[in-house]
Amino acid sequence: MLISLSDLLTWRLTGGERDFVLQDLLFDPDGRKLAWAIVAPAGFTAAERLLVTASSLGLPEAEDRSLPLYVTEEELQRAPHMLGGREEMLALMATMPPMVVGPFGSPYAPLHLDAQEAQTDPRWQAALERYESLADWIGKPVFARDGEAGRVSDLLYDAARGRLSHIVVDNGKFFHHERRVVPMFEMVTHADEAHGGHIVLDLSLVQVETAPKVADMVAA
Repeated sequence: MLISLSDLLTWRLTGGERDFVLQDLLFDPDGRKLAWAIVAPAGFTAAERLLVTASSLGLPEAEDRSLPLYVTEEELQRAPHMLGGREEMLALMATMPPMVVGPFGSPYAPLHLDAQEAQTDPRWQAALERYESLADWIGKPVFARDGEAGRVSDLLYDAARGRLSHIVVDNGKFFHHERRVVPMFEMVTHADEAHGGHIVLDLSLVQVETAPKVADMVAA
């Protein structure tokens, strides 16, 4: 089952004592693993957010468009509370403790590190360099071997394998507008440029233009 990550942001989070909304997802583009989720308590302002580990998320339930969130109230109290934009979020993310592997294969960090310890944690630079967000990738230019193919309009998630699986490429044409789906393993270059940059695929323009359409790949 492949799920649109952009669509996933509109699904309900279930299972906790409080209601939350999913605002963004952070991932490792090389390992194609989700690492973090940015959630906000329902009813709060958009600037007040929490960073929770991707291993806190259960398997997406496509039929009722819901996503289980398995966190205790104690973990929520200890989770970083984020105010402001991306830079503030990344600075808080960088204070998290060492990465371990969660039950679904996603890296995560226990939420028990003392705040004073976190401020001196030397791993912050590695965290900043490693993870990117869905919001960063939407709109990135995509190049085939022989020219520009369009822009990233979405990423697809393989829930069964727990991995990001495909890039959705929007050709941007007024006439013959299409969104085509190509596997992420066809990506040969990712120019980060401080979370901007572009994607280069090991495909020709013809191969991108004849790749499957989104409607043929994504769970309804």
